[in-house]
Amino acid sequence: MAEGTANKPVELDAEKPVDVDATQENTTPCNRKGRKLKSRVWREMTREVSPTGEVRATCIYCKQVFNANSGNGTSHLNRHMKKCPLRFNHDIKNFCIAGSPSNTGVHSMSLLNPNVNLDEIRRAICVYVVAGSHPFTTCEEAGFRFMTSVMCPQYTNVSRHTLKRDALKYYNEERRQIEDDLQKAPGRICFTTDNWRSDHTHDEYMCITAHWVDCDWKLQKRIIKFAALSPPFDGISLADEITFCLGQWKIAHKVFSFTVDNASYNDSMINSLRTHFMRKHVLVSNGDFFHMRCSAHIINLVVQAGLNLIDSVVVKIRSVVKHLSHSIPKRKKFYEVAHSTYGLNTTKKLRGDTCIRWNSTYLMLDRYLYFKDVLDNFVSKDKDIKVFNLSSEEWKKVNELHKFLKVFYDVTNSFSASNTPTANVYFHGVWKIHKKLNDVYNSPSNFLYDMVSVMHEKFNKYWSEYNLVLSCAAVLDPRFKLERVEYCYEKLYGEIYAKEMIETVKTTIF
Repeated sequence: MAEGTANKPVELDAEKPVDVDATQENTTPCNRKGRKLKSRVWREMTREVSPTGEVRATCIYCKQVFNANSGNGTSHLNRHMKKCPLRFNHDIKNFCIAGSPSNTGVHSMSLLNPNVNLDEIRRAICVYVVAGSHPFTTCEEAGFRFMTSVMCPQYTNVSRHTLKRDALKYYNEERRQIEDDLQKAPGRICFTTDNWRSDHTHDEYMCITAHWVDCDWKLQKRIIKFAALSPPFDGISLADEITFCLGQWKIAHKVFSFTVDNASYNDSMINSLRTHFMRKHVLVSNGDFFHMRCSAHIINLVVQAGLNLIDSVVVKIRSVVKHLSHSIPKRKKFYEVAHSTYGLNTTKKLRGDTCIRWNSTYLMLDRYLYFKDVLDNFVSKDKDIKVFNLSSEEWKKVNELHKFLKVFYDVTNSFSASNTPTANVYFHGVWKIHKKLNDVYNSPSNFLYDMVSVMHEKFNKYWSEYNLVLSCAAVLDPRFKLERVEYCYEKLYGEIYAKEMIETVKTTIF
């Protein structure tokens, strides 16, 4: 009877603890390879499989055993870890009590943790100082030192000179890590460059960012150069700076493309770089993909060109928004009426626009249309802004302009993703803009015609035939492929031109 009982499998309940002594002899370690355990609970549980195939989890603190078959999940294990009494007392064993005299002469007590990593604390302090642009003297301030002594009595504060040396050491470590990541990149690397002048120091700066897809198919990007430039600031000098930078990182042989804005000096810079890399025979497809224009910058140029000829209706809207923003009593009354009478969400506010950001004009119109009924009533009764009240015809124009700009706004947002590749969506976005411009351009009676005529001309200057790389990226997207690209070209240019472009794309890719 006893022998039969010993061989009988133990039935486990998902919530009920199991007697370790009664089950230990039937338990053998799990040696077979299985899928990786991802739940955090396995950091504090050991997993074992009995000869009968039952999977068990043992708490490393109280040694209670639970059923851990895959069908039961890990919720009951997490519940146990939250209430395990030995788990909460476990960390106390890692501390010891130390005494030290205080300034008042009273012997104070503090807890010391021998497992604390002092090097990590020192590194964290360095990161805090550098990331927050704090001076190195921060580590010598009395308040800072008092804080570290309370948080970790074992930590010995360092001087500003030591902190500076630490910053340089950690910088070199990070640089070596980035260099290693760039070398391990399985494919080509794309680059973006940006130049600007400081309003305060009037120095010229350059920023170069590398973008690549790693072995796990994740988009990575790192700034590999951020520095002030020495004159002259022409395209040839900028090309030399970039060539020198890529040489330092040892990635010149991995260049795929450069994306730049439409500044005049960038044309000569790109030509110089193209010539240099063509001599090295490192460019793909004879450099057809090397030069990419910044799409967001081009959209900005196209829209700004049209907004310079904006209709007077926008001037009225701008005047009303400005008046209400400068009058606190009127602004308060406006939102009270909007909430109490019209039931609108007044956490949304009227917005003004700025001359350098076309999307601010779109957002101003968007919010103005939201408060349309309130504005019609409120502005018509205010003698100071009554002259700016919009007629029904003008409201139609506002609505039409809003719909027109929304296409540009949505496309710009789709281009602005920073954590995922966007090359495959560019073609479709540019095509939507082109089609919208053509639709309005072919309707001379539209009140937007004069504005769109200027925008259409600017669009053709930069994207008349679209960049070849946009078409190729769309073809490689399984949602679009050749058929989608051919359809888009047919809609704009006709069947003959579409076939010519598709043949060019095929030749380039294959």
